[in-house]
Amino acid sequence: MKVSDSDSQILAPTVLSQQVGGYLMRELVTGRLRPGDRINEAELARRLGISRNPIREALNRLEECGLLVGAPHRGRFVRAMTKQDVDELFAFRIALEEFALRRALPRIDAREVDNFAKIVEAMEAAAQDGDEARLTEFDLAFHLRICELSGNRRALAAFANIQSEVQMLIALADHRFESLHAAASDHWPIVDAFSLGDQARCEAALRTHIEDAWSRFAQETEPSPAAGKGVEQAGS
Repeated sequence: MKVSDSDSQILAPTVLSQQVGGYLMRELVTGRLRPGDRINEAELARRLGISRNPIREALNRLEECGLLVGAPHRGRFVRAMTKQDVDELFAFRIALEEFALRRALPRIDAREVDNFAKIVEAMEAAAQDGDEARLTEFDLAFHLRICELSGNRRALAAFANIQSEVQMLIALADHRFESLHAAASDHWPIVDAFSLGDQARCEAALRTHIEDAWSRFAQETEPSPAAGKGVEQAGS
């Protein structure tokens, strides 16, 4: 399909805003942007060498996903998750992923087990390289694949609705392991259970994995987001 110049003018800012969103997500999952940090649109535009319009679009989407919070006349800030936020997300993840897993199991054949193993191997390679963003992306892909294999569109849509928040939780949980490699290898018991094809063992392995990550937040209670107390940043 031929794209006209007018079409390009419509599409280009959208694509650019998606790239800005991806850049900001990498800054978030690697901890270079931290809870409470203010996003300075002008500084970010200067850094990236682009106008503020695609940046504003990207920030709007991140705010809609719940990763940023806005304060009138003060701008947008990286959201600080409270203990209630964390507990609700993990509890929902367990219910959703166990539901998806039960429906996915008939489709998890030897080929799919191998695919899951390759994802974990990719996670370990990213950990070896110290690439936290890539590790988080593969970690998210592992859990997303379970929902995809469920064949249930509602389950997949539910996961998509919390995907950005789950990605942040994964990144925060990975930082609480003794090493990035330990965070990656924590997925092997699930793959081993998949290879055996026993539903009870698969459900137990998945629940243990998610609850293990959840427990790493147990001793921490974050205050409610306090926009305005953060350090002004633009992803440096």
